[in-house]
Formats: sequence, C-alpha cells, structure tokens
Amino acid sequence: MHNFKQKIIPNSSTTLEVQLLSDIKNINVDDFLKSYKISNMWKGKFFIKRIIKKIFKYQLITNINWNNNFWQLITINLISTNLQLDTDDITLQLKNKITKKRFNDIEKYKKILIKKDMGSPLYITGKALNIIGGNAKNNEIFILDGSRRIIASALSNLNPNILLIDSLDRAIE
Repeated sequence: MHNFKQKIIPNSSTTLEVQLLSDIKNINVDDFLKSYKISNMWKGKFFIKRIIKKIFKYQLITNINWNNNFWQLITINLISTNLQLDTDDITLQLKNKITKKRFNDIEKYKKILIKKDMGSPLYITGKALNIIGGNAKNNEIFILDGSRRIIASALSNLNPNILLIDSLDRAIE
C-alpha cells in the first residue's frame, strides 16, 4: 500500500518506518468527530482542527486557509500497519534524548498496550492538508495524535491499526 518514516526523536535521524498494509474499514466522519478523543481527553471538530493548525505552524510553515466544507471533502479509514524501528538501541536513545516525562509515558504505555487497546493513532495526508492551504506532497503523512502510543507499540513489537484522514480522491491507496 504505502510506507513512510516518522521521526520519533526530535532533532535526530531516528525514525520509525510505518508500512500501511490494508484498509480495514471506512469510518463515518460525523461519528468519528463525535467519538475520537485526542490524548484521551478532548473530542470534536474544534480540537482536531487545532492539532491540524499545529501541522501548518510547525511543519508546513504556512498559513492555514480553513475550508468550512473540509469535513465533507475527506475520508477517514482504519488501516492495518507493520512497524519497524531503524535501530536496536532505541530505548537508550529515547532515554537520553527526550524528556523524562515523555520517556516514562512511553514505558507506561508499553505495559498498558499489552493488556488493552488504547485507541488508534491519528494521521493525515498531505493531500487532505492541501485542501486547506497546505503545501505538502500529496502522499506525505503527518501524525496528529498518538505518537507516544505508536512508539510504545513499536517497542513492544505490536502493529497497531491507525486512523488516516485523506481526501475523498485518496492520495494513499
């Protein structure tokens, strides 16, 4: 289907390779907006729009041009994945290069993930971002929510499903 690399340590070349395997199901956008909890706390259009704005500010470094029809112009799919870390000493690198709180959260999530599902991390394609003024490559993928969960999953040799926001004429097949 599609592979991409996600940086897991800021200002480092350490990455997580995420291989998108196959669509599991299409998620109704309205149901998603009512039920998806960001960081297990906030839900709704306002908070998802807020984290999308952060992609524009910190990664695309351009202004968002919000389209009020955005939610009708996208699709959300649950997708199976395969995760691969690009190094063996990742735990040591994480411990030395990220905050102690973030590291402890990841360690805690590793233990929880073995026992229960913590929900699917949320990603968005460049093509979906381009609908609202982005300047990204159509098949580029950005994480919106769940980076600690995805790292904990990789460290635990788990392959979680992810939620992917894409345009109706999908960039990722």
